[in-house]
Amino acid sequence: MEAKFWINYPQERIEGEMYKYRCSYCKVETTAINGLIENHKKDCVFRKEQEKTFKQTILQKSHIDVNQIRGADETD
Repeated sequence: MEAKFWINYPQERIEGEMYKYRCSYCKVETTAINGLIENHKKDCVFRKEQEKTFKQTILQKSHIDVNQIRGADETD
């Protein structure tokens, strides 16, 4: 799996801290997450949704029509 940099998760400011933020779901600091989905907690809603979407995309891409491989204009 190609590593991706994820920063589109909902974030909230840590109370009492000027520039510290964390994931709104799993409460892990953004500096600990460091843009990696696997740095969210395993039960994090954002992480689960992203992993689910990734698996669905892989499954869709793995179903290749035989005609795409051989070329639709070829005959046996």
